[in-house]
Amino acid sequence: MIEPDRALTFHIEGPLTDAHTLPANVLVQILENAQRTFDLIGMQVEGKTVKARARLAKSSAEKFQLICQLPVHGCYAMPVVIGGGSTDLFAPEQAAAATQVFKDLMVCIQRQDRDRMANVIPDGSIRKRVLESIKGMLPQFGSGWRLDVRDSTGVSVASVGDWSASFIDELTVPAEELAAAQTVTGQLRNIDFAARKLTILYPVTGREMDCFYPEELEDLLFKNRRDFLQVTGMMILDDSGVPKAIDDVTDIREVDLSPFSFSRLTRETLVLSAKLPLKFVPVLDESHQYICLRDESLGIEVFAETRQKVAVELDEQIAMLWLEYALADNDSLDQMAQGLKQRLLLTFEGVIHAAQTG
Repeated sequence: MIEPDRALTFHIEGPLTDAHTLPANVLVQILENAQRTFDLIGMQVEGKTVKARARLAKSSAEKFQLICQLPVHGCYAMPVVIGGGSTDLFAPEQAAAATQVFKDLMVCIQRQDRDRMANVIPDGSIRKRVLESIKGMLPQFGSGWRLDVRDSTGVSVASVGDWSASFIDELTVPAEELAAAQTVTGQLRNIDFAARKLTILYPVTGREMDCFYPEELEDLLFKNRRDFLQVTGMMILDDSGVPKAIDDVTDIREVDLSPFSFSRLTRETLVLSAKLPLKFVPVLDESHQYICLRDESLGIEVFAETRQKVAVELDEQIAMLWLEYALADNDSLDQMAQGLKQRLLLTFEGVIHAAQTG
């Protein structure tokens, strides 16, 4: 019998699950990062400190192992129970404690509760690694799905999505570094774990660029070791003003060109929804530094260094098109613009709310 205090369900919602199925890579992403999260939480439960690569011994890992149950019929929900085949007398109690910490963390992320977060995991080093792992569970910006974590009775503990990644960034990276950080895309050439340095080939200059990362980001390198990487940090320029290295790396990700989805935006007094979700196929520009989204029929063309920035640019451009074309009088538009207006009206539904006053 499964103890309810060690049981969770990862409920995936959004267009991806309309047919009650889920792409395997999304399920792997959630479970792989959830397991890493519980490994790290397990270190706190057992009173251990974080070492260089923060790996649990096999005897401890079994206590916090995620055991998948049969998916729930009629939706895409993956029930899991925390705790494997450990014979340790205290294993069920420790697994239950880890489960509660995970629930509390997810609530903090949904509510953006910084103060409680520090109380849930007091050790800053463990907390930062745990948050990076939870960030890995989240959907990429524009992917169109969200994750609802539910308890053993099916009651929602917390609902998170791509928007939650921004909050995690704010928690793990100092504000001044976050504001000054830049993202470059390059081809992975080498990793020097002893020096905590990775080397990429920067396509813009055709030169290799060294990127220096902190210890807590080392886990990201084990998961992201393929061809093109996006590295975010403080850019170091040579005497000619050409980028030559990146210091204080804050993020390392594979370039994600999976389909991009748009459903809804809220901008000040405007609420705009797509009658059917819009789908985009992201492409890299010739320099490999910008992710581009295009829809010629709707006059959409946006680009930015990361999916997160592209999502912001897409919202802003769609809002602009709606306000300047869809809501404009026909007399103020030429024939081509009137055609764009009709296509926008067929694609979106918009509501303008009165501005709130003090």
